[in-house]
Amino acid sequence: MMRWGEWGRMILPVIFMVMSVAFSQETLAQFSGSPDRYVGDIAAILEGDWDDNPSINRLQSAPKRSVEEKVLDFGNDGKWHWIELRGLMSLFGTQYLEVATSQIDSISFLSTCDGKIKDGPWHLNGLTSRGGSDVNQHPLAEGHYPRFPLGGAEHCDEDVIYMGVKSGKKISLPLRVASLEKLREWSFRRDVFFSFYAGIMLVMLLYNLVLYFTVEDRSYLLYVLFLIGVALSQLFLAGYQGVLPGWDGTSWLGIRSVHLVGIFSGVTTILFVNRFLDLARKGPRYYRVFLLLMSFYSVALLFLFIGKLNWAFQTINFVAMAAVLVVPASIHVWKQGQRSALYLLIAFSFFLMTVVMFAASQFSGSPFPFVPQRVTNFAMPVGSIVEVVLLSLALADRINQFKRESAKAREEQLRVSQLNEKITKEQNEDLERNVRQRTEELEERNDRLRATLEELKMAQDQLVQSEKLASIGQLTAGIAHELNNPINFVSSSAQSLRRDFDDVTEILRALVSIESDDDQLHEQVRSLQDRMKQLDMAFTMKEIDELLTGIDDGTSRTSEIVKGLRIFSRMDGDAFVEANLNDLLGSTLVILRSSLKDEVELAVDLASNVPTLSCQPGKLNQVFMNLITNAAQATGKTDLPPEERVVRIRTRVLQQNDQSSIQVAIEDNGIGMSDSVQSQIFDPFFTTKEVGEGTGLGLSIVKGILDDHHASLEVQSAPNQGSTFLITFPL
Repeated sequence: MMRWGEWGRMILPVIFMVMSVAFSQETLAQFSGSPDRYVGDIAAILEGDWDDNPSINRLQSAPKRSVEEKVLDFGNDGKWHWIELRGLMSLFGTQYLEVATSQIDSISFLSTCDGKIKDGPWHLNGLTSRGGSDVNQHPLAEGHYPRFPLGGAEHCDEDVIYMGVKSGKKISLPLRVASLEKLREWSFRRDVFFSFYAGIMLVMLLYNLVLYFTVEDRSYLLYVLFLIGVALSQLFLAGYQGVLPGWDGTSWLGIRSVHLVGIFSGVTTILFVNRFLDLARKGPRYYRVFLLLMSFYSVALLFLFIGKLNWAFQTINFVAMAAVLVVPASIHVWKQGQRSALYLLIAFSFFLMTVVMFAASQFSGSPFPFVPQRVTNFAMPVGSIVEVVLLSLALADRINQFKRESAKAREEQLRVSQLNEKITKEQNEDLERNVRQRTEELEERNDRLRATLEELKMAQDQLVQSEKLASIGQLTAGIAHELNNPINFVSSSAQSLRRDFDDVTEILRALVSIESDDDQLHEQVRSLQDRMKQLDMAFTMKEIDELLTGIDDGTSRTSEIVKGLRIFSRMDGDAFVEANLNDLLGSTLVILRSSLKDEVELAVDLASNVPTLSCQPGKLNQVFMNLITNAAQATGKTDLPPEERVVRIRTRVLQQNDQSSIQVAIEDNGIGMSDSVQSQIFDPFFTTKEVGEGTGLGLSIVKGILDDHHASLEVQSAPNQGSTFLITFPL
C-alpha cells in the first residue's frame, strides 16, 4: 500500500491547483482596483407581514428600516421579506444587479420609475444552478443566480427597485453589481472550481472505496459515506443539485435537498468519527453524546416531511454546531496514544475555521482584510477538500501504524526468541559442566518424563478408544432400531399366520375324518361347509397370502440391513482392498437412518459412474459416519424445524488436468463456523461441544484416515451459512 507521505505528495499539488483556480485571479482582481461591489448597505428593509405579490402602493407606503451591512441577513423564519433599493439604476445604469446565493426558494422583483411600475413584477421559484423555474425568458432566469439589468432609468427622476425573498433555509442576501460579462466570467470560474472540486472528491471516493474492498476495514466504508455527504453538502449548498433530474428547486425533493443532504452528512460524520476514534472504548462519554445528537436528525426528518422546512434547517444547524466536539474528542483520544487522531483534529479544525470564515462573510460581507467576498464563498469547499485529504492520510497512517505495531511485535518476538535461545545455551553449558554430579537426578527426571508420556499416551489411547466406542454405540443403536422394525413385523405376522393355520388345520382334519361310504356324508359335508363359512376361509386364505408376502419383505429388509452391516463393519486392518464409495455411504446411511430420520432430512445424490477404489472400507465408514453425524448436529443447533434441516450427501467423478478423482461432498444448512474455528477443527481435543458431549478427537481421526488414503479435505463454511466438507480421492 502507498505510504501516506507519497500519497500526500500526489494529492497536495492538485489541492494547490484548485485553490489557485479559486483564489488567485480573484485576489488579483481585489488588488487591481476591481473589488466586489456589494450594495446591501444602500438597501432599506420594508417592515410588515408580506406575501409574494404585494401592491405597489403598500410597498411605497411601508415603514422602512435602513441597514449598514453589505450582506443582508433575514434569519430563518420562513417568511417573505421585502427590501427597497433607491437610485441603483441611475447609479449603475449599464450593469446588472445579481442576488449571489442559491439558498433562496422564491424571489419576486419589480422596478419603478417616478413612482410607477417600470418592469415586473417578476417571480422566480427554484433558484438552484441550472434548475427549473415557473417562468421563461426573463432576466431573473439567466445564469446561476437571479440577475436584473439596471439600464433604462435615464429619464427617471427617481428609480426604485423592490425585491422580495423567501426560503426554507437561512436567508443571507448578498446583492452585488457588475457588468454582464463580469458576472458570466465569475459564473464560469465558479463552474470550473466546482468541477475540479467534484473531480477531486470523486477520485478520493474511488480510491478509498478500492481500499475498503482491499483491506475490508469498515472505517473505509464509513469514510466513503462521510465523503459523499461532505461533497454533496458543498455542491448542494452551491446550488448544483439542479443538475440531477427531479432535484431542481421547483420539485419536492429539490426544495428539501439541502436539508436531506445535511442530515446524511451529519449522520455519516458521527458514525465515521465514532469508528475512527473508537470512542465506544476510548471516549464513551463523547460516544454517548454523539449518539444523542444523531437522534435529533430524526426530529429534523419529521419536520421536513410535515413541511416545516425552517424548523428542520434550525435542527440540522443545531446538531451541526456540535461538530466542534470532534476537536476535544480527538485531543482526548490523541492523548491516549492514537496518533491518527491528530490528523482528525487538524482536519476538523481547518474545516471549522473555513466554516467560521464563510459564516462570518454571510453576516458581514467580507470581514477579513484583503480577502474578497468571492474568496470566502469558496472557503468551505476548499476546507472540505483539505479535510478529506487529511482524513485519507489519517486512514493511511492508521494502516501504517498497524504495520509498524505488527513489525514491532515481530521484533519483540524475535528478541524474546533470541533471549530464550541464549538462556537455553547457557543452561546447556551449565548442565554439561555438572553432568556427572547430576546424572542420577537427570535419569530420575527422564524416568518421570517417560512415565508421564506413557500416561499421556494411555490417556490418548483411551480417548481414541472412547471415540470408537461412541461410534460402536451409535452403530449398535442404529442396528437394533433398524432390525427391530422388520423382526417385529415378521413376529406379528407369524402369530397371525399361526392362528390362520389353526383354522385351516381344523378344516383339513374334519375333511380327513369324512368317509366316502358314510350314510351321513351329505350332513357331514354340509356341516363342514357351514364351519368354513363360519371361519371365513376365503378371507383366511387371502390373509395367509398377505402375511407370507409381508414376512418375505421383512426378511428381505433384514437381509439388506445385514448386508449393509457386513459392508460397514468390514474389518480389513491396514490392508487396502477394492470397494465402492457409494456402497460404503449406503451402508453408513442404513446405520444412521433410524437415529436421524426425526432430526434431519437426508438428501442423497450418488453418481452412477463411481468406480471402485483401493481403500480401507471400515475406516472410511468411520469417516462418513463422523462427518454426517456432525452435519446433523450442526443443523440441530439452528432454529429451523426438523423438516427444513437438510444434510446433502453426493458423489461425483472429477476430471482435471488428465487426473481422475472421486469427490464426496457432505453439506448441511447448520450454524456454520467462523474462520478461527475452522483453523482448529482438526486439532486433537479441540471441540465446540459442551463438556461431556465430545472428546474433540473425531475430526482429528478423520483427518488421519484421509491422509492415509492420500485424500484431500476442504472445508467451506461461514457463520449461519452452513458447512460443506469436500473429500477428494485420487484414482
